[in-house]
Amino acid sequence: MTTAAKFGFIVEYVQDIDASVNFYTQVLGLQVQRRHPTFVQFETFAVASDAPMGGGDRCELYWLVDDIEQALGEISARTEVTLPLRALPFGQVFGVRDPDGRERYLLQLAKHRPSVAE
Repeated sequence: MTTAAKFGFIVEYVQDIDASVNFYTQVLGLQVQRRHPTFVQFETFAVASDAPMGGGDRCELYWLVDDIEQALGEISARTEVTLPLRALPFGQVFGVRDPDGRERYLLQLAKHRPSVAE
């Protein structure tokens, strides 16, 4: 594979983003890196209050790639793509399943994401 993915972050979906951010900053001492009304990112972990990519309320794992089209071409030759390539405000993403049936996401971040660096 010429396109190597590197681990990006985990997104955990929460009911009250303000309470969650308060917990992670005030109780655990984490530093906010990026902020949006429905998304707050720490170093390799984020909380979000919008709808999960795969439905439900489970955590989502994202791997970052530099060229999403190339990654899609290479990976789709080896496994089933479970979420077709989608363009979203934060970047382009597609999903595949791991051997245990969990969906995993590959993402090329947008140059100008809606979240703001702190």
